[in-house]
Parts: sequence; C-alpha cells; structure tokens
Amino acid sequence: MIKIHTQFQQFQQDKHFGLFEDFVNSHAFGNFFQSSSCFQYLEDVPGYAPFLITSHDESGAIQGSLLGVFQSNGSNIKSWFSRRLIVWGGPLVKQSDETIQHKIAHELIQTLNQHATGKAIYIEFRNFFDTTAYRNVFEASGFQFKEHLNYLVKTDEEAAVRKRVSKSRMRQIKSSLNAGATIAEAASKEEVITFYGILEKLYKEKVKKPLPALELFLKLRESPAAKLFVVKHEEQVVGGILCPIFNDTIIYEWYVCGEDGLIKGLHPSVLATWAPIEFGLKNNYSHFDFMGAGKPDQDYGVREFKARFGGEEVGYGRYEKIVNKSLYKAGKLGLKLYQSIK
Repeated sequence: MIKIHTQFQQFQQDKHFGLFEDFVNSHAFGNFFQSSSCFQYLEDVPGYAPFLITSHDESGAIQGSLLGVFQSNGSNIKSWFSRRLIVWGGPLVKQSDETIQHKIAHELIQTLNQHATGKAIYIEFRNFFDTTAYRNVFEASGFQFKEHLNYLVKTDEEAAVRKRVSKSRMRQIKSSLNAGATIAEAASKEEVITFYGILEKLYKEKVKKPLPALELFLKLRESPAAKLFVVKHEEQVVGGILCPIFNDTIIYEWYVCGEDGLIKGLHPSVLATWAPIEFGLKNNYSHFDFMGAGKPDQDYGVREFKARFGGEEVGYGRYEKIVNKSLYKAGKLGLKLYQSIK
C-alpha cells in the first residue's frame, strides 16, 4: 500500500506517524532531509511544497519512504519556468530480500513520477549514500545517473580531526580567532537577518542560484532540528552557516557565507565552516556532511575550499529526469542569461 502525504499536520495525526519516525530514525541511511522535521519546516516556506510517500505492508508497517520537495522561484512566468522537484537522501527502503527492496523502491519512485506530472519540469535525486543497488530501478523509471562528489568529515577525535585539516586552514582558523572573531549560535532574529543579508549578496553576485526565503532560516534557528552558527567580529555578524542535524549524529552544511577580505587575518567563511565540525567534535557526532562538492570533470573552486577540511571524498552522484523537455530548455536558457548578468 502506498500513501501520499501533502500536509504535515494531517500526517502528524495519521496512525502511522510514530511508525514513520521510528523507521527513519533507525534506518542505516536515515537523514534530516527524509525526516518529519524537514517535512514540517519546509512546508510554509514560500516557493517550497514538500510531500511524503510511504510504503506499507499488509499489517501497516512501513517498508519504505520518500520525501520530495517541489520548488519554484519568484512569481508568474519565473515561477512557472523554475518548477523542479528535489529529493535529498532518498528513498529509504527497509532492509530485506533484494527483490522485495527493488519492488518497494520502484513503487516509491514511480509514485513520485506520477505525482510530479504537471508540477515539475525536472526531478533531481541528490544521493547521500551509495545507491548502486537501485540504479537499475532509477533507470527503468527514466532517470539518468550523473557523477557528483561530496566530502564527509569524521568528527571522531579532536587530535585526529585537526591533523586531517590542512595546515593552511588551521592557520586561518587560529588567525581569525586571534583577530577577535567569535563563533556562536545565532542569539536573535536580528542576527539571522544580518547573516541572511550576507548570504543573499553572495548568491546574487557570485553563486547566482536560487536562495530560500528568510522564513526558512528563522524557523530553523528556533528548531531543535538545526543549528545556525554566526561568526562575529566586534559584535557585528560577518558570516555564518545553517546546519540541519539528525539524531545527534550527523550535522550538515546547507548554506554558508562570510565577508572575507575585510580585515587582515580574518576568514569568516573558514570559521563558519569550522563551526559545525567543532560542534560535532564536542557533542560526539559521527560526521559533518558538506552536501556536495561539484562534478568531478569540472573545475569547482568550492571543492578546493571544502577539500582542505580533511573530509573523505565520496562520489554518490545524482539521478536526474527531465519531465518537460521544452520547458526545461527554456528554463535553462533563462538561468544562463540570469547568471551572465553582472
């Protein structure tokens, strides 16, 4: 039996809600982006529409789940051409006989395909673990595998972590602290707004990709499901990082920024990235997840930045499917034009 949940509050009242919580929390590949917390906190963010698909056996027990998020940007025609469906770290399938696992994964992915019809121009699965066992299932549903890298930083023991971080990065961390910079969780709405302003400028001038509305950052700062660290210098926020967490074992880099180059010896972006690693160390987390380091065949300066924090390079890749080819081409052209504007 397959069920689709499009409203968190209704799902929270569902008799299977507790079973779902146990399923994700105990799954070997459970993660924040497939959790009820993610469903809840993305629901009211402008331009975001999460939904959850669950698979049940005859007794009602959960055999698999898949949380996806419809996203769009702006309004009117811009919103229409930017419609996409993103899945982070899914699907999750109960450990079982391989044939049964493939059947469950197939049902979840096919249901997602059907639900995306008319709502998304393309679908992208951003893998958090090795999905080789399901590659045939994805391809049978019209998806193509794309190479994509990531770094996972173990937060096992402080001496070992510091040794794995490059010497230049450790010098930048030390010089930043010596320059009077501090790291702390955002203490107020005003600090989040200042952090968001720096992030928004970065995305407009350099990244040139869509950024979620401020509401998401404000909601997650108050949530036990995330940490929002800010870097301050002389009481002014000069950088920060939004980090969802899962089961007190994994902490993720979702959005990070810093006003680098303002003061000699001060490296806010480096300090912001160090913040969740240090937090993971102090709180016995297993690792820090960078959530992506680009395509292996393309130069990517951000990958060089991330690589120096001593993480293990992994290549779990992504799965992509174009639902509407003509609209996809038009939307891609529009994005290139936007990115070319200085």
